[in-house]
Amino acid sequence: MPLLTETARRSLLGQAEQFCYAPEVKTVGAADQIVRTEYSAFEISDQALFLEFQFAFQGLLDREFAKLDRYPFNSKQEFNAMVLQRYLPGELGITPHRDSLRAIHLIALINLGGTAEFYRCDDRQGRNSIQLDTTPGNAILMRAPGFLNAQIRPFHYLTNIRSIRYSLGLRQHIDRA
Repeated sequence: MPLLTETARRSLLGQAEQFCYAPEVKTVGAADQIVRTEYSAFEISDQALFLEFQFAFQGLLDREFAKLDRYPFNSKQEFNAMVLQRYLPGELGITPHRDSLRAIHLIALINLGGTAEFYRCDDRQGRNSIQLDTTPGNAILMRAPGFLNAQIRPFHYLTNIRSIRYSLGLRQHIDRA
């Protein structure tokens, strides 16, 4: 879904381009549960512009949730973990996987810039893949355990990186709540 104005997107992207990223090149899991990653990450803790965005986005969601007949979570949705991911052309990206069980309620992924393909799929083999629109400035919202009292964790992956891509991920981790 479109989220950021072009001015806001450019401001966040400009800031994201200034950080030092740590490589996340690894293989985790075993047998039929292997996930391969190749990208770089920067965990955001005290960068004012990103904290301001997180506060504003959380406020927008809170206002929208207040309009619902039933609150979709059994406890307050409150993002408490932010990470930037940088994907370079030619890198693998990340194979089909589900987010950690530590992430609850809702996951927001915002493309700040760059081109790659993002898919939701049924399993680690990528069956029934559906490509989602990751136009810069768009957000993808994914369910996490606790959304409508379900334990759903959708499989997803990122591939075919064609230009440097910066993605902002917002999550609520239960060990930080």
